[in-house]
Amino acid sequence: MHLVLFKNQRLNKAEHALNCGRYQEAIKLGQVLVNSRKKEIAFRANRLCGLALYKRKKYDESMEYLEKACLIGNYRHDWYSLAMALVFAGKLEKLEEAFKNIYRTNVQPGYLYAVPVPGLIYQYMKALKKNQFVDAAMVRANELKQMFVGVGPDTTKQVQRGLPNFTTFLAEVESLFEPERFALWKSDFRL
Repeated sequence: MHLVLFKNQRLNKAEHALNCGRYQEAIKLGQVLVNSRKKEIAFRANRLCGLALYKRKKYDESMEYLEKACLIGNYRHDWYSLAMALVFAGKLEKLEEAFKNIYRTNVQPGYLYAVPVPGLIYQYMKALKKNQFVDAAMVRANELKQMFVGVGPDTTKQVQRGLPNFTTFLAEVESLFEPERFALWKSDFRL
């Protein structure tokens, strides 16, 4: 029991370092526990090492840890972190499969302020666009479009469902299309 307490203290210290921006310290503290036999400890260690490497923009290195965390914990935000690391690492062939798991999984218990799925899709679409994965970004833009069309023009309902600001969304999407095609695409909205 004493050993588990020591590991939990070490992970708590590592998570504090991660939250304070001391990423190298977080990696050093967590790395020794990534292969722990205790599932919860291995999950936390892999997640924090992956996030710390992601924050340091070492996306290729972060993927290994984030993938392990996803396979152990299977939580929505971990799959999202893995998908974003794959986007920034340029791994188009793997990222869509990782992102699809966002729909299949739940939020980790204890998350008080979880970002709704439409917000995750919006951020993912922006990252795809930024990294020149235009076709994949258009797929996500169409997905969000269907959500907006389904909810309608009532901004209160849009906010309740976690959709991004409509005007900001249109401004972000516009550069994905040719002007004539964007006008046609936009015509489906009841403005």
